[in-house]
Amino acid sequence: MYEYEWKCQWGNADPMGIAYYPRLIDANHQAGEEFMADQGVAYWDIPEEYGIHLPIVEQGTEFKKPVEVGDVLTIAVEPELGTKSMRLTFTATHEDGAPAFEGHEQHVAVSTETDQSVEVPDGIREALSEFTE
Repeated sequence: MYEYEWKCQWGNADPMGIAYYPRLIDANHQAGEEFMADQGVAYWDIPEEYGIHLPIVEQGTEFKKPVEVGDVLTIAVEPELGTKSMRLTFTATHEDGAPAFEGHEQHVAVSTETDQSVEVPDGIREALSEFTE
C-alpha cells in the first residue's frame, strides 16, 4: 500500500472551516498522481513513453467524517489493473486513525493515435506490480 500525506489548508475549506468536498476529491487525485510518479510512470510522461492516455471515466467519494482546517490526513492508494483499465482506490484517515473518506478513480487506457481503448502497456503493469500482486 502506498501512502500520501495531505493537509487541509484554509483555502480548502468553507467559511465554517470544514473542507469543501471538491478539495477532497482533488486530494485523492493528488495522491494518485504522486503514487504514479513515484512508481516511475508519471501521468504527464505516459503519452510519450507508452502512446496512451489514462483518462478518468468514473470517480466517486464517500465521506465518513468531516475534515477541518489543519487536519492532516493519510491517503492510502491501492491500484487494481484490468486488461484495458486501471482503478485507484483511496482510503483517507485522520491522524487518530478515524476514517475521513474513501474514493476511487477508474482510468481507461486510450491510444494517442486512434482514441480507442487499448490494453494497459506491460511497462505500466511492471511499474505497479509491487502493489498489484
